Amino acid sequence: MIKQLLALALSLGIGHQALADELPFSPLPDSKVKERLTRHYSPFDIITGIDNGSYTTQRFSGQLKRINYKLPASYLAGHAVNNYKAQIEKLGGSILFECLEKACGDERRLSKQVNPLNAIADQTPALLTAKLPLAKKQLYLSIYAANWHRGASLQLDIIEIIDEPLDLLSTNQAYLASDVIQTQFKDRRDKDTRGSSDHPMIARLPGAYIQDYLQQGFGQSLVFDGVDKTQHQLVTLEGKITDIAYKLPRRYSEFEVDANYKAALEKLGFVRSFHCQGLACGKTRLIKRRINTLIHIGNDEDQYYSLYRLDRPEGAVHVMVFITGFINGLWSELRVVEETKLVDDRVVIDLEGLTDKIAQNGHVALDGLLFKFDSDEMLPEADEVITTLATYLNTHPKQSFYVIGHTDDQGKQSYNQVLSERRAKAVVKALTSEHKISSKQLTAKGIGEYVPVANNFDEAGRKLNRRVELVLRSDVK
Repeated sequence: MIKQLLALALSLGIGHQALADELPFSPLPDSKVKERLTRHYSPFDIITGIDNGSYTTQRFSGQLKRINYKLPASYLAGHAVNNYKAQIEKLGGSILFECLEKACGDERRLSKQVNPLNAIADQTPALLTAKLPLAKKQLYLSIYAANWHRGASLQLDIIEIIDEPLDLLSTNQAYLASDVIQTQFKDRRDKDTRGSSDHPMIARLPGAYIQDYLQQGFGQSLVFDGVDKTQHQLVTLEGKITDIAYKLPRRYSEFEVDANYKAALEKLGFVRSFHCQGLACGKTRLIKRRINTLIHIGNDEDQYYSLYRLDRPEGAVHVMVFITGFINGLWSELRVVEETKLVDDRVVIDLEGLTDKIAQNGHVALDGLLFKFDSDEMLPEADEVITTLATYLNTHPKQSFYVIGHTDDQGKQSYNQVLSERRAKAVVKALTSEHKISSKQLTAKGIGEYVPVANNFDEAGRKLNRRVELVLRSDVK
């Protein structure tokens, strides 16, 4: 609306007086301001000659005003420029260069050199450049006009010679004398993904929260310890795996995050065996594909990757640190692999033991029936338990059972109840679909956290509480 009102005022002639007060000349009658530009201080090239079609220029520096006028079709470019020339001469100015039409050379080249704010008109051009010394200041002027079939245009450029103002800024002595204040970050642990935690060996950076998390008692993990012509030299590590993806405040730099992890791990005795940064690490999407990182959104040029190792009698510990981000986001991934032996005796239930427990107690905990973290997907080592259970059910077809799912008390009660029922249903599904057990024998129920067999104050107790039980029913014949 303001622009529209200004345009209306200019079209009615209002504002010409205010504009004239800022300039050495009043505008031509019936002219309208098309474009304006003011620069506090700027260098500007003025044409001072023409030689074989090439323009010679001289650079002047000062306060720059550029005004482009729209003129009626009745104005010829030469006539408009001559009016300015007459006033310059009356004021005692001197002409540096002038030309008219063909004497100005190629029309388009001239227009490109002058670079008017509105370049529609470029026919029958006229150009005048001049020096105008005044009592208190010195001006250099460029007046360029041209016609087109619907009117004319005039570009007036004025350079008021001044020394470059270098006293515009002041220093804050209080700030310069103060100590460096480190950025403070709000604690965001409340945003951690469910069931996750920091590795006990190394804490998170302030302000970080866990966006993704994976932990396995024993597994295999791929890392790389070299890059050769975009190919990653992959290494397979085995042991207890803890993989944590942190979302970081963007005020950190990738370099700062990498340096902090390096300092912390070296204090613990780790040795960095491989390091790369930027494009030397390969493309982020290829790293994600080849070693299955939890983070993958970032610029290839800004990523950092390091591999650390700590040797100890119980087995080596390997740590992969991967950092990537872009202008609006930053992530770090800490993957810890603690070398250990595979525990291959998890399945402690056998057919004889199962039979005895049911006969004696009417229920049995299905030891070795393990699930992925926060999931109803059973781990491969659960297959033997399911097979043993199916064998028992096939030999006791007239018995009916509840399959009861239990959880620890971590997290919301409502969520735990749903998760426990999902796990119970997963066991029933495996028995009925894979081993053809009659669905009439089994009823899945989830109890959640309400029937613990141990305390929930430590991981050992919570592990015992995360279980599935088979309960003999007497109410079904």
